Amino acid sequence: MKNVIMFTSQTCSSCKVAKNFLFQNKIQFEQKDINVDAKAREELFRRNISGVPTFQIGKDFVTGFDPKKILKLVDHRLVECKKCSTKIRVPINKGTIKIKCMQCAHEFSVDTQV
Repeated sequence: MKNVIMFTSQTCSSCKVAKNFLFQNKIQFEQKDINVDAKAREELFRRNISGVPTFQIGKDFVTGFDPKKILKLVDHRLVECKKCSTKIRVPINKGTIKIKCMQCAHEFSVDTQV
């Protein structure tokens, strides 16, 4: 499954909206604030990207908040174990699949169609 990294800054209002979008759509992501993370800032600079929010989804980059493009590129969603509430990343569009929670070993089925 593709990793999702969201490059942000503390003063970016669009970043807050985008972050809420990712939470609402149950997308697991790592957030990197370019104001405090020099490596993240250098990564964007190296790629000639000057704006945030910017999303790295696998090998693809999306600059600006483009919900349709983000949903098209992301290949997973988070589901919650009903027994222990652990969040589990599952692939999308694979039909109904069986999941075993790594935390409590509870087994359950999930419909992954989006």
